[in-house]
Amino acid sequence: METNSRRQFITTGLGTAALWALGATQALAWTKPTVPQVLGPYHRKGAPWKTRLVEAGEPGQALQIRGRVLDTNGKPLKGAVVDVWQADDHGHYDNDDDNHPPDPDHFHLRGQMRTDANGNYAFDSILPGLYEMSPGVMRPRHIHYIVSCPGFVPVTTQLYFEGDPWIAQDPFARPSLVIKLQKAGAGLAGVFDIVLAKPAN
Repeated sequence: METNSRRQFITTGLGTAALWALGATQALAWTKPTVPQVLGPYHRKGAPWKTRLVEAGEPGQALQIRGRVLDTNGKPLKGAVVDVWQADDHGHYDNDDDNHPPDPDHFHLRGQMRTDANGNYAFDSILPGLYEMSPGVMRPRHIHYIVSCPGFVPVTTQLYFEGDPWIAQDPFARPSLVIKLQKAGAGLAGVFDIVLAKPAN
C-alpha cells in the first residue's frame, strides 16, 4: 500500500523529470557535472560508515556497485562522501511505514563511504526491488545517491539498471542514469561515476 510520503514524492517530483545526470561512460566523455535529481522522502541522515549494506541472510540478488567521483576536468576527488540508500528486495525502505518507524540506531540498506586517493568508491548490496508508483505502474529498480566533497557543489541523483522494463514509463529515469550490469560470481556488478562541479563565482 502506498504511503502518504511516497505519494507526495511521486507528485512533487514530476517537475524534476527533465533533469539529467551522468553515468560512468558519459561522465568520462563529457566531464560535465552530474545534474541533481529529487531527493525523495526516504533519506535518513547519519547512516553508518560502511561499504557492505547488506546483513546476513538478506534476501535478493547480490550486487556490487563501484565507480569514481571526478571533477569537471576528469580529476579524481579524494575523500568525497558517497551516501547511498535503497529499497529492499520487496521494494520497501526501512522508513516507509509511518506506523512502524525504524530504530534510530539501525540503518537498513544504507551507508556512507569516502573515496580513495584515486576517487574510487565501492559498496556491496542487493538489487533493489520494485514498488508501485500508481495503480499498475511500478517504479524501476534504483539506488539513491548524495555525493559531496569540500570545495564542490554536492549532487543528489538516482541510479537505474539497463533492461528494467519499467524505465520507459518512469518520470524520473533517464538514459544517462542507466548502467549495464554484468555477472560477477553469484551476483551482479556495475559501474557508476559521479562528476562534481566547483561553485559558481
